[in-house]
Amino acid sequence: MARSLDIADQSTTRTIEIPDPITVGALADTLEIPVTKLIGELFKGGIMATVNEKIDFDTASLLVGDLEVDVELIKQERASNVLPKKDYVLSDKAETRPPVVAVMGHVDHGKTSLLDAIREKDTVSHEAGGITQHISAYQINHNGRPVTFLDTPGHEAFAALREHGAHLTDVAVIVVAADDGIKPQTLEAIRFARKAGVKIVVAINKIDKEGANSALVKQQLAEQELLIEEWGGDTVVVEVSAKTKKGIDNLIDMVLLVADVEDLKADVAVPGQGLVIESHMEVGRGPIAIALVQQGTLKKGDFIVAGSTYAKVKVLERTDGENSMSA
Repeated sequence: MARSLDIADQSTTRTIEIPDPITVGALADTLEIPVTKLIGELFKGGIMATVNEKIDFDTASLLVGDLEVDVELIKQERASNVLPKKDYVLSDKAETRPPVVAVMGHVDHGKTSLLDAIREKDTVSHEAGGITQHISAYQINHNGRPVTFLDTPGHEAFAALREHGAHLTDVAVIVVAADDGIKPQTLEAIRFARKAGVKIVVAINKIDKEGANSALVKQQLAEQELLIEEWGGDTVVVEVSAKTKKGIDNLIDMVLLVADVEDLKADVAVPGQGLVIESHMEVGRGPIAIALVQQGTLKKGDFIVAGSTYAKVKVLERTDGENSMSA
């Protein structure tokens, strides 16, 4: 006797959205399989991972294929936590304000050393492994004009902080080592600066080092559509040496020149507004916030609001560590 086959009861493929990256444990929970099985599959592929290890989306997709489960992974869109640059409505009493400059570039190309030459202080030795791990702000006075510098991390693990740094600034100084040329994080810094809509000044560093080739760096810049002025473009390039301090004054002059074209202004006689660059807890002092005041005046005793958090300003310090009544 003939039998009819019921094909309507076939299992359907599930579509699951996951973040990129995702921990091995979280992926196992999402797939509803034992985490040991997932770790075993990773081991077969030559990847030693623990339950809390993070894997990227491509690796997770390959795992699903190897496990032969009826699941299709899609990448979760990650919302940027970087705020867009805010354009303040200025009154006719607005005054010229100091430019904010982000120093960016590939790891070990001399960003922090360059700032040390500008500030004539040593901060490199205080960073773990000589790598900047947070955004630091410094203000200098150059020929009677204040300039605020931000030192952004160069290590690949700190991409989000670099992007945040680019969005805080008016001018981005992209540091490129003359003996090493343009590298992945250099390209990333250029992309962040363009995305933030800030002006770019290129500092070719380590020109005193053996193997330095400024001409090659300039050619590489041209390949990234950053044509230097001497070749008919509009990209300002300054050759410097953080070690000997050669070209440092010229670099700051060029930064101020680029900033002057932008005609940067701010109102002073209004409540202070700005951005928190970084924050931390300090033993004996409590919560500390390093902030950039972009508009108005912040005074000791003022209340500040950041998101859902508020606090009273008990102490105000300048970047040189001296106490101040207002900023």
